[in-house]
Amino acid sequence: VVEYMKHILEWDPKLSPHKCDQINNCLLLLRNILHIPESHAHFLMPRLQSGGGHQVSMQNTILWNLFIQSIDKLLLYLMTCPQRSLWGVTMVQLIALIYKDQHVSTLQKLLNLWFEASLSESSDDNESNTTPPKQASGDSSPMLTSDPTSDSSDNGSGGKKESC
Repeated sequence: VVEYMKHILEWDPKLSPHKCDQINNCLLLLRNILHIPESHAHFLMPRLQSGGGHQVSMQNTILWNLFIQSIDKLLLYLMTCPQRSLWGVTMVQLIALIYKDQHVSTLQKLLNLWFEASLSESSDDNESNTTPPKQASGDSSPMLTSDPTSDSSDNGSGGKKESC
């Protein structure tokens, strides 16, 4: 589903109403999948065993796979599209489900670490925080650029993207 959304955004620089509906329907599908309570999920698929011998919930497995496919970068990109109002409510619901089991203090700590890493990278490059970032040319994509929380296992299709 994530790859399908990326494909729509990569190959259609101006999103038609039909393409916008497809993006929203994909987000709704992900939201509905994550909305399935864990008590019902075990009927669909048993809990998985991790290498350490403890069981991993189906919800955590789904979330792990979504993040491997860079759902975070995709959501950030969709938030910047001119058509964002068409899927904004669905995105808020999806994000709420993604972070539903997280403690606020944990999220605050991670966000602070990310901000610190962002600020230190900016000061290392002798850039001013008031100067707008330079627009990259070539095959660079807003969904595929690295950030302090990404790892080297992220891989995308190097297709060219334009604004929504």
